[in-house]
Amino acid sequence: MILYVGATGKLGSVAVRELAQRGKKIRCLVRSGSDVSGLAATGAEMVRGDLRDQASVKQALEGIDTVISSFATNIAKERSTATLWANDYEGNLALIRLSKKAGVRKFVFVSYWGLAKFGDFEHGKIKKMVEDLLTVSGLDYTVFRVTTLATDMSELLGSTLLRKGRVPLLMKPHEKIRPILLEDLAWCMADAIDNPKACRRIIEAAGEEEYDFRSLEQLFCRAMGKKARFIFVPLPLASFAASCIDFATGNRYNARGILSAFTGGSTCDISDMKSIFDVRQGSFARYLEDFFKEARGQADKHA
Repeated sequence: MILYVGATGKLGSVAVRELAQRGKKIRCLVRSGSDVSGLAATGAEMVRGDLRDQASVKQALEGIDTVISSFATNIAKERSTATLWANDYEGNLALIRLSKKAGVRKFVFVSYWGLAKFGDFEHGKIKKMVEDLLTVSGLDYTVFRVTTLATDMSELLGSTLLRKGRVPLLMKPHEKIRPILLEDLAWCMADAIDNPKACRRIIEAAGEEEYDFRSLEQLFCRAMGKKARFIFVPLPLASFAASCIDFATGNRYNARGILSAFTGGSTCDISDMKSIFDVRQGSFARYLEDFFKEARGQADKHA
């Protein structure tokens, strides 16, 4: 049986569906009050609890062979670094430790690509420390270092472009990005459970299609069917603003760290991923067309 932590997130809900389609038995550890109607439709078992509540974690781990953790605090809603450490580090630390005690065989963890460039980013530090804990835990593990999710690109950029026709970016025009579809990442996560090539591996995960931000701007224009503009914010100006925020708040929100995470592009070599997983990746360009088609349909409904 598989315990999934983070199942109510966008990636989690897709991954649970993928596991169910493969005939896997799934248990989800979900917080009290979370909407689990979509998860319940897959046949997954629900355990209400919290990673910081050891009793609920122990209950959730009974009879579990594999743990998958894609849980992450939403830094757009919860900006306090202290909360990030309490939730994402302490929570995953307890989950790894209790998994080992419960006799879990496999642990799949979703991390960030490019941790080396996230020196000041608290969430990046946390992800790296959890990776390190897994490598010495004695558990079989697979870590996915993910670049950018296609849903993040469409929702963060696409929604603003639809409303305003322009969006500010901290990237440079020549920097590159490889968005990965949720379905493709979920397929690899499910496959890693019994794939010997994925044993004790840290794998960089990204989409098949790579774009620089000028070509990405053109892609958004084509998908929207109208002109859209990326406004490239000068990095010195953004750095100055982030430094002011950190100074005024005592680094409570780690603004400079967040800035480091949203600059420098988001791409990687996917040759290892392709050699380990026999997945046919979908097209981000086609996904984007479908996203805007659906968005226009929703707008017409409410017009």
